[in-house]
Formats: sequence, C-alpha cells, structure tokens
Amino acid sequence: MLIVKKILGNIYSDVSLSKKIEDSKTNGKFQKLFLTRAEMEKIHLRKETDSGLEIGLTFETGTKLHHGDVLNGETSLIVINQTPEKTIRVRFKSDKFSSNLAVIVGHVIGNRHRPISLNDDCSVSFPIHDDSEIELFQKLFQDANQHLILNIEETIFVPNDSMNVHEH
Repeated sequence: MLIVKKILGNIYSDVSLSKKIEDSKTNGKFQKLFLTRAEMEKIHLRKETDSGLEIGLTFETGTKLHHGDVLNGETSLIVINQTPEKTIRVRFKSDKFSSNLAVIVGHVIGNRHRPISLNDDCSVSFPIHDDSEIELFQKLFQDANQHLILNIEETIFVPNDSMNVHEH
C-alpha cells in the first residue's frame, strides 16, 4: 500500500503541474482517485485508485482535499476527482428578487443544516440525499415558491469556505 502525506498542488491553479500531468498521461504513469465530498474532508483514508493501487492518505489536521489536487505516487501522479452529487439549485426570478426573499431561502436551507454554494449566476446550491427532497423544499419555501425556480442537478458540489455546517 502506498502512503501519501502531502498534496503537490492543484491542476486547476498550477500551470506547471498541469504540464506534469499531461506528461504522466503520455507515459502511462497517471492515476485517478475518486472521492466523495465527505471522504475529501478526512485526514486518514484508505482507498483504491482507478487502476487498483491501494493508497493510504494521512494528512495533518486541518488538511482538506479539493477536486484536482495532485498526489505523488511512487511511480505516478494521482489526481483527486470529486464524485458528483445531487444538489438543488435555487434561482430567483429576476423580477421578484428581494433581500427578504434571500433571507427566507437562507433560513429554510440553514434549518436543514445544509452547506450552501453561492453561484456566479446569483443562485444558491445545496446537497440533497434524494430527488424527493425537491418536494420538501418546495413546501418549506411555501409563499416564496412563486418567486423561485428549483432544479435538481448532479454536480461537483463545493460549499463556500465560510460554510462550516454539520449536515443531517
């Protein structure tokens, strides 16, 4: 089993690392490690890469993996791939947006102890466990529902940094 204690960097923020990844793909020395969002928050984890290499992760307290992080294997580079998960995206109908409406949305999601992601299009996303939850949130939003558009998406969910929420 390979033990990894250090993250080399992230392919999405380090151009030189992206080049090394391309080279390792060409040389057949590239592997992927698929992790859930919950697994990415662990500092000790045992898992297999896509090619069957058993790997043990052991990081310092406070370390958190991110989609695109690169780990140094003995003979190859290993890229972390976060697995997509189901989320609900809440969009505000543009002609009905108000700060009161935003507070209601935040309150309802917060009462369900869900982390959120504030998206570039001014929508809010949060993870769900089952498709039927959209009906629950439509009921919870009650009167505000006529001003909102709710959709289920399967995506790589990354909560905003300040969202230190314990999920239920």
